Amino acid sequence: MALSKEAKIGLLAVISLVIFFVGFYFLKGANLFSSDQEYYCYYNSVEGLQNSANVQIKGLNVGHVAAMHLEPGKGVRVTVSISKDIQLPLGTIASLESFDLLGTKMIRLDIGSGPGILPKGAQLLTAREGGIVDNVSAELTPRLRELKNTISNFDTTLSSVNAVVNAENQLEIAAALKSIRITASNLAELSESLKKESGEISTILHNANSFSANLVKNNDTLNRILGNVSSVTRQMSNAPIQKTVEDIRATVAELKAVADKINSNQGTLGLLINNKDLYNNLNSSMKSLDSLEKDIKAHPGRYINVTIFGKAKQ
Repeated sequence: MALSKEAKIGLLAVISLVIFFVGFYFLKGANLFSSDQEYYCYYNSVEGLQNSANVQIKGLNVGHVAAMHLEPGKGVRVTVSISKDIQLPLGTIASLESFDLLGTKMIRLDIGSGPGILPKGAQLLTAREGGIVDNVSAELTPRLRELKNTISNFDTTLSSVNAVVNAENQLEIAAALKSIRITASNLAELSESLKKESGEISTILHNANSFSANLVKNNDTLNRILGNVSSVTRQMSNAPIQKTVEDIRATVAELKAVADKINSNQGTLGLLINNKDLYNNLNSSMKSLDSLEKDIKAHPGRYINVTIFGKAKQ
């Protein structure tokens, strides 16, 4: 019997709806024709856990999350569908943990030690473990808090610096920096000058070293000289200088007295020096004695009369 056009369209629509319905549940991880076992558990929070999320045992997928809904006073009820070939001993724990770095969650089943097997539809014990993101977040949170405090302190410090470095202080700082640059320039010029005079400085240092070496070599001689100087100084300190000075003063006084007597025409020397007539007489007498000496030398016979035979000639 041939179908009408309207029947064909209706049949096609029904088939499309069935395919869509089955595909929708397939994409959610549910299998309408599956005979998997279902269990349930409770979590306070299932953030990041989605329907059809993986359920694993030791890294192997053995099921999926079938449904989730909120139950007041108990938390979020999560229904998991496990393959009928998997038997869960008593004490099995359903741990909620991170599946990837994006925060997606999964359920890991930690097999219990029994004794006995959990029946279908039983409640599983639960635990929540921090994944990679949670661990990193736990590590970073204190560091972020410290960084926040550091930034706050740095902001306070900058505010204090801004309060100190006002317009007037900025001018003074600029002047100080200018002075530092001038000082650095002067030091550079001094260094250049010292570099140019390095030859003479080396010569001076060499001469100083030579002088020091000579002092070391002549140390004994210098010690003897210093000892002699010390001895002479000690002798001078022990000498009767005061008595000598007093004797000199007495002699000077006597000489002064003699000079006073000479100046006052007392004594022969005083008269001789101060009496002009006496000087003239003495000068005349000296001239007469000189003439007599010359005459005696010229006519000795007048003054010496020697008779050997007979009378002397007149």
